[in-house]
Amino acid sequence: MNREQISMSPYGDFLGIKIIEFAAGKAICSLELEDHHMNTGGRVHGGVLTSLADTAAGVAVRSVRPEGKLSATTDLSISFIRPPMGKSLVAHAEVIHAGKRLFRTEIAVYCEDKLIAKTNATFMIVDAKKS
Repeated sequence: MNREQISMSPYGDFLGIKIIEFAAGKAICSLELEDHHMNTGGRVHGGVLTSLADTAAGVAVRSVRPEGKLSATTDLSISFIRPPMGKSLVAHAEVIHAGKRLFRTEIAVYCEDKLIAKTNATFMIVDAKKS
């Protein structure tokens, strides 16, 4: 797949997530932190970290899923290791199992080269939504 075949989702665009690179079953996505990514305590909202991880995993799956099919997250677990203390986040995702219907991924999220979260996610292959 080339860059034109993998574009950011509308939600990812809304958050400001960028695809840095991808290869078969792997992806790296980043996010420059803004005020609207913070919780009331002034730290990055956990949902932002989760969304970045889910998006990076989705890009990795899209790079290897069957032609003409879509994928949907069926489960995702995240372990927050430390609060991000910096201006940007980077998520590294890898497909660790590609089955006929389910794809398992592992994602690591970094801030300033420090691991801040580890995530596992499963994606199911689905047909395109009918209008």
